[in-house]
Amino acid sequence: MHERLSVGTEIEIRGPRNRFPLAPAPAYVFVAGGIGITPVLPMARAAEAAGAEWRLLYCGRSRATMPYAEEAEKLGQSGHSGQSGGRTTVVAEDSDGRPDLSFLGDLPAGTEVYCCGPEGLMDAVGAALPADRTPRLERFSAARAEDGTAFEVELRRTGRTVEVAAGQSVLSAVREAVPGLLYSCQQGFCGTCRQRVLEGEVDHRDELLTDEERAGSMLICVSRCTSERLVLDL
Repeated sequence: MHERLSVGTEIEIRGPRNRFPLAPAPAYVFVAGGIGITPVLPMARAAEAAGAEWRLLYCGRSRATMPYAEEAEKLGQSGHSGQSGGRTTVVAEDSDGRPDLSFLGDLPAGTEVYCCGPEGLMDAVGAALPADRTPRLERFSAARAEDGTAFEVELRRTGRTVEVAAGQSVLSAVREAVPGLLYSCQQGFCGTCRQRVLEGEVDHRDELLTDEERAGSMLICVSRCTSERLVLDL
């Protein structure tokens, strides 16, 4: 863009993608850790405006480091349709200890659980939920690309097969065979390294692609393969 765009150049743009949408539901539980309150607080406001039941658990290391704590508490005390308040719980670790997540094991049917925060908090929320319940997560960063087992990748158009070690990303392995392959963020956010998948079961770890896009492609900087072989249109 710095090299080729000039005043008067027309470019096509679109709105931002939302990989953390608020799905319609009769009830919600929101769990936020630290700056993870940023997307969660507007969700709580939307649930309030829609007249849905909701509860917010906001966690942090100390009260002084937790942005929007007062706004969150005020919203929880407002109540809708004549309800009493108290639906926001703020837990500061230095004074209150770790949050009690046991209530997640006994939520009413239809309750959607949203969580944004550090990896440890999201793991704890997932562990506290029943096995048949899956939380909706917004991560601070993509899952590590190097965690997993080894597999091989066939580059169909190139006619080569490369080995991806357990501690190696697909991008790193493929670039040994295709040095000019484009990539940028290496965190599963930008989409520059997106490749078409012809065969294989993909372990998607990005924070960008929609479910429809994941059906036939992957971001090779972070995503891996759950089968022994992956075939890319490269």
